[in-house]
Amino acid sequence: MSNPMNISGHNPDKEARAHRPPVTELSPEQCWEHLCSARFGRIATMDGDEIEITPINLVADDEKIYFRTAKGTKLLHLVLNEHVAVQVDQAQGGEAWSVIVRGTTRQLTDPEETARVDELPLRPWVETTKLEYVEVIPTKVTGRVFHLGH
Repeated sequence: MSNPMNISGHNPDKEARAHRPPVTELSPEQCWEHLCSARFGRIATMDGDEIEITPINLVADDEKIYFRTAKGTKLLHLVLNEHVAVQVDQAQGGEAWSVIVRGTTRQLTDPEETARVDELPLRPWVETTKLEYVEVIPTKVTGRVFHLGH
């Protein structure tokens, strides 16, 4: 739909966009709303003194994040240093948002816990075998909305 404009050239939509701040902090509740809608993100782990960033399929539930992985480097990093950051974001139209979760990880091995995660909408983009279940327990959740524009 085009922006309304009267004969004087007045455009209220453009004026409203001009007066809003370009960046707005999200409340914790708003952060979790965005996290619950996300199915893809990135996890930052430590490899010695280096930071590794890896894409993951994820699901947020009960203020925790879950993902599955195969045995390998990512899982090894999580075993050696449980401290991680997870970022999810999206840009659409004139707005973008980004949420960062800092926390610790725990590998899930209890069959009741893994069965509960299996009931969540956690699906890989690529059909690969990912037998390891990981839970991210947040210690800090922050987010922002960015008003993109001209």
